[in-house]
Amino acid sequence: MASSSSLPATLRMLRAAWRGAQEAVSFSSTRLRQHTGTHLHRIDRYSAVDAAALAGQRIETALFRVGGHEWRLHFYPRGVLAASDDDAGRVSVDLILWSRRDPWWSLIPATPSDVTAAYRVSIALDGDGGNRAFCTAVGPHRFRGSLCSSGAMDVATVEELRAALRRGEGAGDGIVVRCDVTVTSLEKESRIMWCIRQLVSKINLDSIR
Repeated sequence: MASSSSLPATLRMLRAAWRGAQEAVSFSSTRLRQHTGTHLHRIDRYSAVDAAALAGQRIETALFRVGGHEWRLHFYPRGVLAASDDDAGRVSVDLILWSRRDPWWSLIPATPSDVTAAYRVSIALDGDGGNRAFCTAVGPHRFRGSLCSSGAMDVATVEELRAALRRGEGAGDGIVVRCDVTVTSLEKESRIMWCIRQLVSKINLDSIR
């Protein structure tokens, strides 16, 4: 049995050996995380809205949350820019990163960080069973701060949407604008958290076998 005088020396040796092992082989991990959410915005009597809207005039959805951030979609019935011919206009959309933080964080200084997100916008006609008549998709885009825009994208021409409503492809005169947002982030993990995650994954895998 080791004497009390040799015990501190043994602990120092073990501590030195542990530090040496840590310096010889270190470990870190990065994983991809994705959060997806959907927001639906209904516009009643769209033909009347279309007739009254001006080029550049927008409809704003309510705020919605995906990936811990607040978003808002801007919908332009007559496009972002004025056109010489109404029928040549475009129906456009623009996704806005409204806030990168939870409201109760507003008093706590935060380090600015970019947010990466992809989104898809589709337009379904009333009574069409949720089928998407028109759609557009934007690949991963880097939003560099609150109130940052992805840039306007066209979904259809004004005349295409008018024609679809005239043909009665939907049972009514309203439309539903659907926005699917996927927020992507790269997260670093400590060695302990990586081991725990692997263990939990193995337990879950074994439980279904």
